[in-house]
Amino acid sequence: MAKPRRRGKPYNPAAAQIHERKAQDLLRNAQVAADEVDDPYAVEPGDKIVVLRSTRHDPLFDMKQKKQLDQCDYVAGRHWQAAYENSELGAVRAIDPSKEAVDGGRLPEVLTKVQMAGMQDMRAARETLGAEGHQLMVDILGNGWSIRQAAVARGRYSDDERRYVARRFKECLRSLAKRFGYSNER
Repeated sequence: MAKPRRRGKPYNPAAAQIHERKAQDLLRNAQVAADEVDDPYAVEPGDKIVVLRSTRHDPLFDMKQKKQLDQCDYVAGRHWQAAYENSELGAVRAIDPSKEAVDGGRLPEVLTKVQMAGMQDMRAARETLGAEGHQLMVDILGNGWSIRQAAVARGRYSDDERRYVARRFKECLRSLAKRFGYSNER
């Protein structure tokens, strides 16, 4: 007969010891910015902590931290990213070799509601931005390119031309904020 499992004491957050969770070492070429998020170990709901967040492949957050974007443009950019990810067709599913192979089963739904909503948002964004603006958004937000990479891909190498691409990107975000209803501008 098996011994009964020994149970520990119930977790008491008030009695828990507070630990310093601040990272002290970063890589030499790290690109990070401070961000305030909900504390996962919070004693009271709503407690926040400051974390370091990588901005290497997230130009939207990087620009927001540098005060180059306002909240409306940032939220519109995240909306576009969600629509871009949701509108992808042919989701890749891994094969689980531990499960027994079976014949038949349900056919997957051709288009889910989430995919259709993402496609509608992408269509609206494409109509608003035009072909050049849409491709700029795909390169920067969809592929995670920096403004500099997007400028070089368009044959723009000087700092003035890079700044033009950055202005165009902000203009696209502002147009999306209006289109998706995050801005009060007309």
